[in-house]
Amino acid sequence: MKVTINGRDYNHTIRPDESAVDVIRHRCQLTGTKLVCGAGVCGACTVLVDGQPLVSCLLPAHALEAKQVQTIESYGPEALHPMQHAFMAHDALQCGFCTPGFVMEAIAFYDQWRAHHGKTMPPQNEVAAALAGHLCRCGAYLGIYEAVQRACAGEYDQMTEIHAARVDALPKVTGQAIYTVDVQVEGQLVGKILRSPHAHAQVRALDLAPARSMPGVKAVISLLDPDKMVRYVGQEIAAVAAVDETTAHAALAAIHVEYQTLPAAIGLEQALAENAPLVWPERRKQVPNTGEGPVFPGRWQGNLRRPRLNLLGAKVKDARRAIQEPPPAGAVRQEQWRLPAQIHTALEPHACVAHWQADGRLTVHLSTQACYHMAHQIAEMFDLNNEQVTVHCAYVGGAFGAKLSLTAEAKAAITLSRETLAPVGVILDRPEEMTVGGYRPGAHIDISLAAGPGGELAGISAHAYADSGIGIGSLIAAQMRFMYGKSPRELVDYDVVTHTAPGKPFRGPGGPLAAWALEQTVDQIACDLNKDVIALRRLWDDDPVRIKIYDRVEALSVWQDRGAVGSDNGRYRRGIGVAFGAWNYFYDPETQVQVEASANGIVATTATQDMGNGSRTVIAQAVADAFHISPLAVTVHVGNSQAVRGPTSGGSRTTNSLYYPAFTAATTVRNQLVAAAVTHFSLQDAAPGEGGIHHANGRLTWAQVLAQVPPQRAQAARGTDDRLVDRLEHLLLPRLGVDLVFGQGTASAGYVSEVAVDTWLGQISVLRVWGFLAAGKIHTPALARSQVYGGVIQGIGYALYEEKVMDSATGAVLTRGLEDYRLPGIGDVPEIIVDFLEDDFAYARGKGIGLSELATIPVAASVANAVFHATGWRPKAAPIRPDRLLQGVQP
Repeated sequence: MKVTINGRDYNHTIRPDESAVDVIRHRCQLTGTKLVCGAGVCGACTVLVDGQPLVSCLLPAHALEAKQVQTIESYGPEALHPMQHAFMAHDALQCGFCTPGFVMEAIAFYDQWRAHHGKTMPPQNEVAAALAGHLCRCGAYLGIYEAVQRACAGEYDQMTEIHAARVDALPKVTGQAIYTVDVQVEGQLVGKILRSPHAHAQVRALDLAPARSMPGVKAVISLLDPDKMVRYVGQEIAAVAAVDETTAHAALAAIHVEYQTLPAAIGLEQALAENAPLVWPERRKQVPNTGEGPVFPGRWQGNLRRPRLNLLGAKVKDARRAIQEPPPAGAVRQEQWRLPAQIHTALEPHACVAHWQADGRLTVHLSTQACYHMAHQIAEMFDLNNEQVTVHCAYVGGAFGAKLSLTAEAKAAITLSRETLAPVGVILDRPEEMTVGGYRPGAHIDISLAAGPGGELAGISAHAYADSGIGIGSLIAAQMRFMYGKSPRELVDYDVVTHTAPGKPFRGPGGPLAAWALEQTVDQIACDLNKDVIALRRLWDDDPVRIKIYDRVEALSVWQDRGAVGSDNGRYRRGIGVAFGAWNYFYDPETQVQVEASANGIVATTATQDMGNGSRTVIAQAVADAFHISPLAVTVHVGNSQAVRGPTSGGSRTTNSLYYPAFTAATTVRNQLVAAAVTHFSLQDAAPGEGGIHHANGRLTWAQVLAQVPPQRAQAARGTDDRLVDRLEHLLLPRLGVDLVFGQGTASAGYVSEVAVDTWLGQISVLRVWGFLAAGKIHTPALARSQVYGGVIQGIGYALYEEKVMDSATGAVLTRGLEDYRLPGIGDVPEIIVDFLEDDFAYARGKGIGLSELATIPVAASVANAVFHATGWRPKAAPIRPDRLLQGVQP
């Protein structure tokens, strides 16, 4: 096949089953084009073929014959298109994995629009129609709208300088960012995993010999647990390393497995049924922890694990009494809520490329949100010294909590590499990612809430039953501890183990489920008492931060004019809903950042990762604040575990762990440079200022200083806040395997959502969302706003669309692809108005306490409350599908 790609002629002999994306990525090594869904749904693989945008995952390779193809690499740093400038300026990206596909489609739209409309700005609906075949799991859609509209209007036609909200925008919009799935080491073998088709089975025999004897197969290993028990569909049985993908798949097919299938418990109802098959009849100490913190002591009753102590309740007996014996003229509301599993489905799947070298050194490229800690876990697991293991994760294509731990693809790749002493890559395909890559646990929540005759909160009782598959450790009811004062409450979290893959922490673990139940129950009891929902919360809540948020909500004209519940009639009905949430303040006191200044520039380094959360930019901003320069003038190195310790990205700990040490180290280096410059240049009255050193006779730029004085270097640690409790936690928690400190206070958020409900078709459109977030100082406002946009969009997805569907008979995941699992697209995105309240938490080092989890926790509940306001029907189960809505609003 002859094809011209980016002006270069290629001639390849192709297989009949090869797709265009295979040729582009593997044969031509143009890795900016991404393979995500393999079904033409997400648009990440979009290229221009004779000027037309096409998804290359569905395009047969032979269809490229004699064609002119453009990939994202044709618009490199020296040949940027106005659209790329606009994407950078408007932060139309986060992790960047989907960005090349968006950019290519947007360039095609730009050309077409300009040809027919000149520099008229296209309306949003035109942009949405053009980009309807693209998905962004991070939720960067609002920036994409802005970028495409303004680029088409000609605002970036003459742009030559880089104006970017984030410091790694350029490699992302040009396809130069190398993710783990893009890594190709010389001699790299293809690793594949054989998975169980059964939900529950005993492996009676495993014969690897036929696969081992095949030409091109370099290693075959067993991945069975010692008890040889299968507990979910997709569980790892064996793995192979072969010279190419075709050979690897053939080797998997050659492995013989003899299963004795056993009855399985799929879902909560089956697991809790009388005489249900037990998931863990023994070996219960080895049950995986699927939460983000320690597992509290518990006791088992069949597949149900209940806590031994109610550690997070308060005045439990009083809460029970208030529910069972409500105050005279008061109100009790008892509700049951059903929440589905929500799949993370980051666009970059779980992936690992491991190279175990003959001298004992191990290099691991890993898509992870815990660079430093993964290196140490790998060293411990494979009996190596920490210095022997290096984890690389320069760019991570989304994670959302699913990549916090050392998972099977990494263990398989490392073990296969140890067997072969060759690099081995194991990359999950989309069905694997959807099956075992991770999900937010589903849950049933029973909640009771009692209020006195004046509306005062008398007690809360919440029992949450979480389905984390074979794992435990969910904390859902516990999240209600941080809302509405010190009223009596009984909060109990149960784990129900099932024969399904283990869940994983997902952005704000437990929080959206708790808010869905609590905030709708609060909304309902306000209706029962005929009280205003904000006035009722004011009566209950003594948190000064949330009281400020209540003020902001009440000041909204849309809130003031919302009308009574169900006051709209007819087919289309408008509703306004509100919900609130909180998130703990976590940070990693051991985080360090090193800053070095030399003739080569200012460089900051730490062993963290940037998965779209903006770690690079936060560090660059801290250094820039110290030097009074642009963040784009700072070089930031992350994604190498051999650097000084960096934080895990999870629990909203990253920014509040990184900013302070980066600023402190940069300030030290800056002061060293000033001192060195005073001596070298004989300066008088020298002090750092805008862009350099100001002195009695003028100003020296930092470039002038760095060209003359010796290099300076410093590193600083985050340390603890000035609080005895924090210092004690720093001493004690690592002994429990917890690498963070619980700081003082909680961040709070309130969301107001406006919806339009079509009561004939059961469709819900979210029109506008107002978010009020109090998490202290916002160091990078554009990126913080993007984080909130993404949190809102994921929350809308949870409320309206997303649901992991299982076959209740076999345990197979039915939503195995993005064509089956509905993610919010660009046309689903409302107008989002964000207001940050930055006055509080000045005691925290860095003045901020974390935002990302908070950004999504109350969103789904606010949408549900808006639906109730529009229709008078209370959605008890998520997602609010059309069939559920139609059934609920029928007279």
